[in-house]
Amino acid sequence: MSAHTLALVLAGAVCHALWNIVAKRAAGGTLFVWLFGCVSVAAAAPVALVAWHVQPQTFDGWMWLAVLASALVHVVYLLVLQKGYRVGDFAVIYPMARGTGPLLAVLGAVVLLGEMPSALGWLGVALVLAGVCMTAGGAAGITIHSDAQRRRRGVLWGAFTGACIAGYTVLDGWAVKSLGMAPVLFYAASLVFRSVLLAPWALHSRSALRGQWRQHRTAIVLVGVLSPLAYCLVLFAVQTAPLSYVAPVREMSMLIGTLMGARLLKESLKPSQVLGAALMLLGVAGLALA
Repeated sequence: MSAHTLALVLAGAVCHALWNIVAKRAAGGTLFVWLFGCVSVAAAAPVALVAWHVQPQTFDGWMWLAVLASALVHVVYLLVLQKGYRVGDFAVIYPMARGTGPLLAVLGAVVLLGEMPSALGWLGVALVLAGVCMTAGGAAGITIHSDAQRRRRGVLWGAFTGACIAGYTVLDGWAVKSLGMAPVLFYAASLVFRSVLLAPWALHSRSALRGQWRQHRTAIVLVGVLSPLAYCLVLFAVQTAPLSYVAPVREMSMLIGTLMGARLLKESLKPSQVLGAALMLLGVAGLALA
C-alpha cells in the first residue's frame, strides 16, 4: 500500500470517527438519517457532476444492481447504528462495529473477490484485527454508569452493525474494482437511492421532520458532509490497493473515535485499549510496507 493510499484511508478514518461521535450525541432515528442523507446528496452532487463531465460513465444493469444493493445495506446499517447509539454506549458499539466489520470484510474479499494478501499483508491484517478486538473487549467496561444489560445490548447492536459494514464493504469493492464504476458516481447514485428508500417514512410527519431539523440541524449538516467525505476517500483508496488491506486500515477510525470519544463523551480508557492501539499501529505499518 502506497503512502498516498494510506493517507487517503487515514483521512477517511478521522472523518468517520468525527461523524459517529456527532451522531451519537444527536441519537436520532429515521428522520435524522434521512435529513443528513439529503445533506449528503447535496454535498456529493457537484463533485459527481464534475466527475461525470471529466469521465462520463453509463451504468449497465449490473451497475444499477450494485448501486441499489449498496443503498439497501447502507440504509439498514445507518438505522441499526442509530438504534445502537440510543440503547448502548459509544465505547461499546463503535469498537464492536469497527472490529467485526473488517474481519468479515477481509473474509468476503478473499472468498468473493479472489484477493490474496501476501505474508506481510496477512500479518498486518492479523495485528490490526487483534488490536481492534482487544480494544473492543476492553471497551465493554469503560463507562461508569452502564449496567451489564446495557453493555450486552451494545455488543449485540455493535456486532449487527459490523455485519452491515462487511456487507457494504464487499459490495462496494465489487462495484468499484470488478465492475469498474467511478467511485464518486457510484456513491452519489447510492446516496440518492437511500434518500428515496427512506422518503415514505421520513415524510410521513412533516411537523416531526421540522422539529428534528430545528433540534439537530448542526449535527445533521456535520454528519451529512463528513460521512460521504469519509467514504469517498476510502473508495478512491480501494482503486489502488487490495480491499483486504484497505478494510482493516480504515478501522483506525475505531482507535481515533475511541480516543476522541473518551474526551468528548467523558469516557475513560483502560490499559487493554492502549495495548490494542499499539497492535493496530504495528499492523498499519505492516500493511503500508506490504
